[in-house]
Amino acid sequence: MDTDEITLLRAAMDRTADGLPQLPDLVPLAVREGRRRRVRARLAIVTTAFGAITAGALGLTLLPGSNTDVTMPAVAPSSPGASASAQPSRSYPPVVVTQTPGATSPDNPDNPDNLSEAERERRAAHQQRVAALLDELLPPTVTEIRPVKDEVSVYRIKAGGETFRMTVSVRPADKRTVPCVSLPERHYVCEVTTLTYATNREAQLFSSGGGAQDSQSSSYLRFLYSRSRVALGVDSDAGKVPVTPRQLLVVVKDPRFLDLLRDTDVKPVEGKLPPPVVGG
Repeated sequence: MDTDEITLLRAAMDRTADGLPQLPDLVPLAVREGRRRRVRARLAIVTTAFGAITAGALGLTLLPGSNTDVTMPAVAPSSPGASASAQPSRSYPPVVVTQTPGATSPDNPDNPDNLSEAERERRAAHQQRVAALLDELLPPTVTEIRPVKDEVSVYRIKAGGETFRMTVSVRPADKRTVPCVSLPERHYVCEVTTLTYATNREAQLFSSGGGAQDSQSSSYLRFLYSRSRVALGVDSDAGKVPVTPRQLLVVVKDPRFLDLLRDTDVKPVEGKLPPPVVGG
């Protein structure tokens, strides 16, 4: 750069900096950063020096009245799983289920469980978190997932233009194991599989409504975890369901589901489950 260009640059810098507060001393921060980087790589000294020069250049270009098209470097996450338990980035609008004709209406239809506003918001946030996981982990044939308002364990999913009821329940319960019973004459099949983090390292998979995989009218999965009984299920009034028990197993084996399960086990969103009925 020739002398005239340097003079013009200094004059522009002086005019831009007039009236601005004094910049903080960045030397101690640069020294600490340099020490950390020297431990990580042999070329850290050169990298740190280059970073300091680049930072100074960026500082000049971002002053008022200067070019603002500079793209700042993105901040990397602290670890690959740092955002695993974060709230979902998209929203899943809740659906309001119409009361069945002839059924007894609650005293307060707008708040059937008479919960505080804070508790209703906490449960709604839980449903959003579950819906986000289901959206990512269920088969791609499931095209829509919506929480059911004021029914914290219930969701409506859509596949092939049809709507199905899905349950994702984590309820405080006694640690009693229910036997896995199959009833072939009723096309009710139960299978035990391994789930390493479950209380007894096993989960029970159920299907009913047909003798073949492609004719199941319901799919269920249940297991014990710490102080809770966990149950996932999909039902259909007619026809087959779009999710098999094995596909429900994929959901609960995801580390993010385990994170959600730990949180819900400590701070339940449902009341305690009654003692299980054998064969039920």
